[in-house]
Amino acid sequence: MRDFFATTATLALVIATPALAQTANPESQDSAAATPAEDQDPETSAKAQSGDIVVTARRREESIRDVPGTISAVTADQLESKGTVAGSGDLLNTVPGVRFNDVASENLAEVSIRGSGTARATGADSGVGLFVNGAYAGSSTLGGRNFKTIDYFDIERVEVLEGPQGALYGRNSEFGVVNIVLAKPRFNDSGYIRNTFTFGLNQDRLAVVVNKTLSDTVAIRIGAEGYAQSDGFYFNPRTEKYYDSTKGWNGRAQLRYRSGPLDVTFLVDSQDLNLPSFVNSLVIPGGGVNAAVPQGFQQSRFTLPHEGEDGMQQKTLRGMLLASYDFGWATLESTTMATRWRSSQQYASAIDYPTLAALRQSGQLGLYPFSQVRTNVVDRTLYQDLHLTGKTGALTWIVGVEGLYQNDDYRLAVASSPCAFTGINQGICTGTPTAPVCLKPLPTSANCPATFPLVFGSDANTKQYIYSAAAYASLQYTIGNFSVVGEGRITYDHKEATLFAYALYTTTYTRAPTTFSFSAEQPVFTVTASYKVPGLNNALFYAKVGTGYRAGGVNNGAFRAAAPNPFVFTYDNEKTLGWEAGIKANITPNLFFRTAAYLSRTTDAITSINDGCTLTNACGVAGQNFNINGGTIEARGVSAALDGRFRLGGGLFSFGLNAATQRARFESVPAGLTGLPVVGSSVAQIPDWTMSAVVDYRRPINERVTGFFNLSYSGQRGGSQDTTTLATPAIPMTDFDIFNGQIGFSVGKTRVALNVRNLTDRQVQVLKFTQAGYPLSVRYNKPRTFALTVGYRW
Repeated sequence: MRDFFATTATLALVIATPALAQTANPESQDSAAATPAEDQDPETSAKAQSGDIVVTARRREESIRDVPGTISAVTADQLESKGTVAGSGDLLNTVPGVRFNDVASENLAEVSIRGSGTARATGADSGVGLFVNGAYAGSSTLGGRNFKTIDYFDIERVEVLEGPQGALYGRNSEFGVVNIVLAKPRFNDSGYIRNTFTFGLNQDRLAVVVNKTLSDTVAIRIGAEGYAQSDGFYFNPRTEKYYDSTKGWNGRAQLRYRSGPLDVTFLVDSQDLNLPSFVNSLVIPGGGVNAAVPQGFQQSRFTLPHEGEDGMQQKTLRGMLLASYDFGWATLESTTMATRWRSSQQYASAIDYPTLAALRQSGQLGLYPFSQVRTNVVDRTLYQDLHLTGKTGALTWIVGVEGLYQNDDYRLAVASSPCAFTGINQGICTGTPTAPVCLKPLPTSANCPATFPLVFGSDANTKQYIYSAAAYASLQYTIGNFSVVGEGRITYDHKEATLFAYALYTTTYTRAPTTFSFSAEQPVFTVTASYKVPGLNNALFYAKVGTGYRAGGVNNGAFRAAAPNPFVFTYDNEKTLGWEAGIKANITPNLFFRTAAYLSRTTDAITSINDGCTLTNACGVAGQNFNINGGTIEARGVSAALDGRFRLGGGLFSFGLNAATQRARFESVPAGLTGLPVVGSSVAQIPDWTMSAVVDYRRPINERVTGFFNLSYSGQRGGSQDTTTLATPAIPMTDFDIFNGQIGFSVGKTRVALNVRNLTDRQVQVLKFTQAGYPLSVRYNKPRTFALTVGYRW
């Protein structure tokens, strides 16, 4: 079991009472009191027993049952009941209508809600707002459309709001919001230590969290988590390294002061992790469909020799100040965050040099083995939200302001062949300008040119600045069981970006630096009406209409007069208008049901296209991608969920079931451009169906020992992987059914659990690449793993 590294805070706490897993919507806790976990802390236990999950979905604390809308709140206990959280997908895979696009890379993974789709590496912001403790955590840079590992360490709960949330959460919340609430210091002496060993990976993951009361007014919470790994599934025999290795640490320290009406928490946390890198397996068919490898080439799923570097590193440093002051007539809330994170990734050519030599010997050109891509993103963010919440008679109100500043540096270095790679008898050019190298894969290979005619690659550095300021307000009027809420916001955004492009390994510009800027002012609103039916099992009916937007931005590239699609320097905001109606009700005291239907219309949809240039047309150079406003999208869908909790055989049996169907299609596109989506085609990465289920059973064995069992399921059907154009046919996504399970027991404050992920060892192609309509390579999901967790809470 190897050594471990120490690191920060929790991950997801423990237990599984709430049928919950709620599949993500502990509204089910409204229907019956949750049984507290044996090792649950007192504050969380008290809330669970009262059946009152308190959320901050509308910028103020309130019971989840009082929120008219599709909202889910997954607690740390519910997450732990399914097993240790290993990624953002574990937070969201049981939330109706929400999908985590896991492409085996933390940098490229994204969250999709209700037809928002995803847009891998487009340079645009996500259409889903990512927040931590109410502070904006996303960015438009690589890695900015997913949470970091530190974000889901030692959490209290995860709140998911579906539908346009622009009125209270602002830019980039047009399809929904995911807000991770971290565990605060509590006024008790408590803590836990937990180690998880994953077989096959030989990975140890040790977490320690200590909560200490220093006085009646001061408490601290300090946590650390470390990863050590000596094995893996995906192996590079050329470098003798594993692609799927995780090593490093997380750490967090918090100080809380609470006295009378004042409550202040200061938080500092950090992350330094080497994370798994994605790897693609070539699946080129024979029969001459690929000119470079006409006989075809099939690689192993797990053993893939590459030249060069493959890896991923993330480092973060963050400080937050959370403060509230209760004036009696109103409460002032302040959220301040300063963060700096760096995300780097390296990936190399799909084959190594010996494989190329073997292909040449069989009479095939093969692929250049020394291609190398290196990305490095540094993001600096300052965020401030300040709002006042009050209640006067039948009126509840909020007024607030928000500010965001981001400074991003993004570097993309691509190594390519400095000589033409077109003939089987050519030598292979590589190296650097000061140390060129010529290799001969065949005895008959020709010498390389004395002077390599091409550059060794490109090195582009983009510096981007974002300024955003907003004012917002909410007014709710309640009379009896009827309530109506109006929310509005006005936001001003400004982006500015400068691109510096060099020949790789040199300081020689390949084109002059360019600077472009974009500014926009955007109003948004939401109106919601709800009615609680007296005596009808606490049924809540609601209807709402609202708007949201994804911020426009800046493209950086070269304008080419001969390009079929002229390069544009900026693109406007994408805007969504959405309608929703829903019902939440207890069918019986032990069964809670909820359903919602929605329709949304997105105009000026941000779409990535190519300028149409090729080496063989009038441009004479390769094409470049850029974002435009590419048309109108209409999305519609229905989701439903059922949660239950029953006493059975002397124990507690609970379950959560949900399913969602959705459609999102391009209704129209601008005229005069090629490479745009086909009218009527589906938005990328939107399955036709998503489903999930969780069943949990726990039963006392004797006075000190409790046994527990949990089985969870998630699946999807239909959908297209990427945007469909006339030149790129639709690539269907893989249907899948994934099962996870956990079984164990607790003795007093000690807990032991055996967890299995991907129980049936289902192989899923999470990403498929094609060329001229034929398969080229695929990226696979993770195989089955077993893990043993031992923890102690005090």
